[in-house]
Amino acid sequence: MKVFIVVLCLASAALAHHEEGHAGHDHHDHHDHHISHDGHDYTIKTKEDLSRFREDCATKLKVSSELLEKYKNWDYPNEETTRCYLKCVFEHFGFFDETKGFNPYMIHHQLAGAHGPVDHNDELHRSIDFCADHNSQKSDACTWAYRGGMCFIGQHLQLIKDSLHQH
Repeated sequence: MKVFIVVLCLASAALAHHEEGHAGHDHHDHHDHHISHDGHDYTIKTKEDLSRFREDCATKLKVSSELLEKYKNWDYPNEETTRCYLKCVFEHFGFFDETKGFNPYMIHHQLAGAHGPVDHNDELHRSIDFCADHNSQKSDACTWAYRGGMCFIGQHLQLIKDSLHQH
C-alpha cells in the first residue's frame, strides 16, 4: 500500500511539474516520454494515465464508494478489494505482473521521470529492489502487490518525499 501511495505521489508530482513545463503546448506531446535504458523500455505515465487507471480498476473491481473515499485520502486498508485495486493500478503502470511480480526497473524509470538516464545500481534502485520480493510466502497476487507497496513506503518514505522535489 505504501509503495503504491509513494509511486502515485511521485507520479503525480512529476506529472504536475511536467505539465507546468509544457503549458501552452499540445497535450499530446506529454505521452511521448518513452525511456529505453539497458534493454528496458518504459513510457513515463501521466496524471491522466493515473486517473484512467484508477477509474478502470475501481469499475473492474466494483469498489464501493466508501473505499473510493478512503483512497482519495490516501487511505488503503489491508483488505481484499483494496489489495486487488492496488495490484490493478500497478499492472496498468507496468510495475507488476501477477506471475513475475514487481519490475523494479519500470518503477525506477517512472520515479526518475524523463530527466536523463537511470542508474540501476543506485540507492533508489536498491530500495525498490528490496521491496520487490519474489513472493517466497506464496501469497496471492493481490497480497503480493500490496505487500510490496507497503514495504517501499514504510522503508523509504523520506526518499520518496525527497525525490518529489527532483522532478
